[in-house]
Amino acid sequence: MNAKLLIAAAAIGAAGFAGAALAHEMDTDQDGLYSLTEMRTEYADLTEAEYAALDTNKDEAVDAEELAAAIEAGILPAM
Repeated sequence: MNAKLLIAAAAIGAAGFAGAALAHEMDTDQDGLYSLTEMRTEYADLTEAEYAALDTNKDEAVDAEELAAAIEAGILPAM
């Protein structure tokens, strides 16, 4: 692997790790789910309707997979 690819891969990995760390910090009650209140610490303008749309399995909470999918799809900005 050339040096530029290695540096790019490291930067992407670090960004993903940083995002995961911020997501973990956002989960203030450490239940593995993100309430609307918790998510608003990072996404202050998130509406109830937008939050409900992120909850794709309709269990009334956003989990790590739903959060990651929303970020990957560009629905939410990366942390």
